[in-house]
Amino acid sequence: MKKTKLILLAGLAMAVSMTGCQKKEVKPGDVAGYDEGEQYLSIWVHSIEDTPEGQVYRESVDSFNEKYNGKYFADIEFIPRNDSGGGYSDKVNSSVLSGGLPDVLTLDGPNVAAYAENGIIQPLADLTEEERGEYLESILEQGTYDDKLYALGVMESSVGLYYNKDILEEAGIEVPDADHPWTRTEFMDILAKLKPIMDEKKGYPIDMTFPVGEASIYYYAPFIWANGGNLVSDDGMTVDGYFNSEKNVEVMNYFHQIVENKYMSEAPVEKLFESGR
Repeated sequence: MKKTKLILLAGLAMAVSMTGCQKKEVKPGDVAGYDEGEQYLSIWVHSIEDTPEGQVYRESVDSFNEKYNGKYFADIEFIPRNDSGGGYSDKVNSSVLSGGLPDVLTLDGPNVAAYAENGIIQPLADLTEEERGEYLESILEQGTYDDKLYALGVMESSVGLYYNKDILEEAGIEVPDADHPWTRTEFMDILAKLKPIMDEKKGYPIDMTFPVGEASIYYYAPFIWANGGNLVSDDGMTVDGYFNSEKNVEVMNYFHQIVENKYMSEAPVEKLFESGR
């Protein structure tokens, strides 16, 4: 297995240098814009080109090629994920086994450690303090494995609740600021106060679902962490005593109470929030 040269692409917000097996040979003239004497760099991204996110990737690559014209040529390929999260990941995983990985690719944050541990990706070049200052600490932490930085995320994401201003105003509920959030007890009391109003609207006080797959952890792990619980041990090797801890049972019972009191629908309802219900 031959390791490709480590290169951090300027202008690409998420860049991961790859180890390459049976690397695809590309000659000048095979790809529009790739000229003799330039070092060819292949890039895979997980989005569709004809989207705002895809256009950001395209513009980043075009900017890179313009800046390093005559020295490097970056060739981007768009391989979208499907609804279940596969597609792109499936191609990456199959290419790990068969060869043909690109020089640079985007990947989901939770996969960084596994890819690094198995030698699929290489560490990025060291960043200066000024460069590190451009990124949130959570982005740097997510892309770091075994004290080495392997990836830089294009974005950070979070989980929050939207609320209908008119309905909360009708119920006389004042939304707190970030420094004085509702407690779990206060939030449950608010749902109880909203229920008779939402019964009249043939709706529910809150619109939540418990999807199958990784989305459930993405949506609801913050509730577990906020209660002092965790999903696994710090070393990631033990579940018993963590996932089924008393603290986590408290959180699950809290959600069970919301469903039991009919503050939310047991089954997803299409456009429940958007329709004012």
